[in-house]
Amino acid sequence: GETIDFFMSHSWHDDPQEKFTALEALAKRFHARTRRYPTFWFDKVCIDQDHISDGLKVLPVYLMACEKVLVLCGPTYTQRLWCAW
Repeated sequence: GETIDFFMSHSWHDDPQEKFTALEALAKRFHARTRRYPTFWFDKVCIDQDHISDGLKVLPVYLMACEKVLVLCGPTYTQRLWCAW
């Protein structure tokens, strides 16, 4: 199967434009180095939002399936216990 390059950890309370800008820059660097764009594990689209607790039960499996953890650390990141896992 396909490898997931990055497990994204972030706070939903931080600026989405700043996070997008950081992701875009990372994707460009990754592509320049590997000639392909990276894949991301992103909670909002990778966990069924109608059954969040079910998705959270297997969060360790998702995390282990990723090559690296990407922390998008904005002003509220360290105040969100969920983010710090």
